[in-house]
Amino acid sequence: MFNVFIIIINFFIFYSIFICLVNLFWKKKYKYIKNNESLSILIPARNEEKNISKCLSSIIKSGTSFNEILIYNDHSTDKTEEEILKFTKNDKRIKIAQTKKLEKGWIGKSFACYQLGLQSNFNWIVFLDADTEVTGKLENLISLAKKNKLSMLSAWPKIKMDSFSEFFFMPLLNFVVFTLCPMVFAKDLKSENLGIAHGACILFNKKTYIQKGGHQLVKNDLFEDTRLARIWRNQKERTYCIDGSNIISVKMYSSFFSIWNGFKKNYYPSFSNDYSFIIFQLVFFVSYVFLPFFLIFLLVFDSIDPLKIFLLVMSFLPRLIINIKFQYNFILIIFHPIIVLVMLFLGFNSWWSFKFGKGLMWKDRIYEK
Repeated sequence: MFNVFIIIINFFIFYSIFICLVNLFWKKKYKYIKNNESLSILIPARNEEKNISKCLSSIIKSGTSFNEILIYNDHSTDKTEEEILKFTKNDKRIKIAQTKKLEKGWIGKSFACYQLGLQSNFNWIVFLDADTEVTGKLENLISLAKKNKLSMLSAWPKIKMDSFSEFFFMPLLNFVVFTLCPMVFAKDLKSENLGIAHGACILFNKKTYIQKGGHQLVKNDLFEDTRLARIWRNQKERTYCIDGSNIISVKMYSSFFSIWNGFKKNYYPSFSNDYSFIIFQLVFFVSYVFLPFFLIFLLVFDSIDPLKIFLLVMSFLPRLIINIKFQYNFILIIFHPIIVLVMLFLGFNSWWSFKFGKGLMWKDRIYEK
């Protein structure tokens, strides 16, 4: 009876192992076709004085061919605009977009992106977060989009990590996404659930973006990037997310506090309803926290047998594969159950804040689900 119970619990882990193995073939090298399309680079920026100069400098150094860089200074209270002006003086292609008062019912970033989309002047538009650094030529995304008849293409960035907290917790983002979504199949399958995007870098055909409504479709959604990809697919448009680690990098957070608040903002809102949130929490707890600790307890205090050892190894295998794929530190694998447990507490905190609290403050704005 025990063996049957453990095998049932491991079903999800075996599925995750399969998805991880499939994603090993999700490559970052693609064949590009030279094109003469025009490109607008659109950057929403709110209190980004520490990042915006690095972002703009990286675009120029990358050799990317672009027609304009349009920056939406979203009512920053720091020196963001001063940093931008240093670049506008030297390059007429770099401009500051017209800023409007945030309208009721909108999330700040979605509103900024939508305004940028409306004010852009060229055929293809790519949205970049202000904390990104471009390491490849962004116009290659246009070639890839045209070749595969995509009207929305995202590049999943390389996540830069410097502090201990980042090395410890940031790999969880890729672990969760790439143990659940088989990216290799996502380009050809039309399933809405395979719509994945990272807000750090998303390319659109501007005509389609305007026709479909762009970020207006997710104006009050904190999980705007992937939600927009799924809506796009639901509207019969083709989307895809490539491994863009050789094109763009991002330093999302720098401390445990910023990681907690950043993921808290997206955790609960990323689920369509409470049922899917609860199922996710339970499945991840049983598979990656309860099971390994339970098996270790049995091996120490009960008996050692091959099945228990095999299942224990299987419970850590998804994390091992993800570490191989993204070249993470292997030592941290032994702490994986503890890291996942912290993540689940974060999820509960996110749920509580949105359901019973006052929402979440992010960049001096309070958001409610």
